[in-house]
Amino acid sequence: MKTALKHTAKYCAKLASVIGAAALLAAPHAQAAPYCSALLEAESLPKRYAKVAPIYSDQQSGWMFTRDQLKDRYDMKRSAATLVGEIAQAFAARDVALAILIAPPRPVVAGQAQLDAAMGGERYDVAAAQASFAALLAQLSETGAIVPDLQALALGDPALRDRFYFRRDTHWTPLGAAASASRLAALTATQRPGLFPAAASFVPAAKADESYREKGSLAEILRKACDQDPGVEEVQLYDLTRPTALDLLDDTQAGPSIALLGSSFSNRNKSDDYRFGDALARAFDADVENLSVSGGGPIGAIEAYVLSGALERRDHAMVVWELPYTESFNSTSFLRQLLGALQAAGASQRAVPVAVTPGKSVDIPLSGGAPGGIEIVTQGLKHQDMRLELRFDDGSTGKVSLRRRRAVPVEMRSHSVFGSLDHFGSKTPVALTLTPAKDAEIAEIRLFPG
Repeated sequence: MKTALKHTAKYCAKLASVIGAAALLAAPHAQAAPYCSALLEAESLPKRYAKVAPIYSDQQSGWMFTRDQLKDRYDMKRSAATLVGEIAQAFAARDVALAILIAPPRPVVAGQAQLDAAMGGERYDVAAAQASFAALLAQLSETGAIVPDLQALALGDPALRDRFYFRRDTHWTPLGAAASASRLAALTATQRPGLFPAAASFVPAAKADESYREKGSLAEILRKACDQDPGVEEVQLYDLTRPTALDLLDDTQAGPSIALLGSSFSNRNKSDDYRFGDALARAFDADVENLSVSGGGPIGAIEAYVLSGALERRDHAMVVWELPYTESFNSTSFLRQLLGALQAAGASQRAVPVAVTPGKSVDIPLSGGAPGGIEIVTQGLKHQDMRLELRFDDGSTGKVSLRRRRAVPVEMRSHSVFGSLDHFGSKTPVALTLTPAKDAEIAEIRLFPG
């Protein structure tokens, strides 16, 4: 009886979640002052913007929110948490500090009142999203990585909260970036004392005559879909001069360095427009090499870094893996791809001769024990997109997507794309089907042991 009640409760909770999600998309949008009604209908938007519709807006406050930002589940399932733990252990084994840095969800920072005004009612639960994101940060921290709580940082100071994000752009402001670097430095000094002796929090001082003018990626939608130009958002820039003068002629003063491996938050317009790298250098008083890739997805930069051999050479004492909150850790393919690259370093590999026709699927039996991972060697570097369907010993199947986004520069790519085939719980892969993208030409497939 108790078991039946338990299953019924789980079913009701799941059903309520589904109904709530449907209501979010299907309920009438009685907004007080949207920029234009076209934002709410995918059919009324240019194709490139339709995928993030409905887009909610409040012309009075200037806030805009796209559908992909309105997640309310961030905490990791067990499989995702296991994979992240393995990634963190791989960095620890190489004696390189790993920081995982995620800017807090824009809707949470904006607040419930702003969401209600933009959406015309309480269709998005800010408190639930805040709690789930806090749970994610706690799970990430349990891996041993350095994980600053930027959500608590933004919500803890009303002045910072108001200026942490742009209202018509998806990114943080230079102030949000500087405050985040400061919080990471303070946490690093606590968790890894002595690694960066000068690391400490700082209060950024505004430059009186310097500002940054943000045209806004969301404002661009207004120009295209609503025929409105809301103007730029102008914000202050800050003095990020390092506290100690480094004599470049004196090598003895050169301390540990940091690799910033991030997204468009760290590499906006093919440059660090928000000066996050400079803010890290100021907070840690250390050299920062910014290798971030705008549009590269959650692992575009960090995967390229691993495959370059930089970890084995220990080029930097610390890696800052910055990724957007819109990337779900429960979409585990990117975690498997990064972990596969880490596992492959130094592994004894055995080649599997497989005849591959471009654009065609190929079946690969996994006889002789389950492999730890797969390496797919491509002929070219431009098209690297493959799908794996795994069949397990219990008869079930699972899918893994291995791909490099087009934004990752060719010079940062390897011919090899790796994927971890470990950590499927009690299930063991017994066969897989590889389906390459239309233009992907595969030269060789290798399996490496677990």
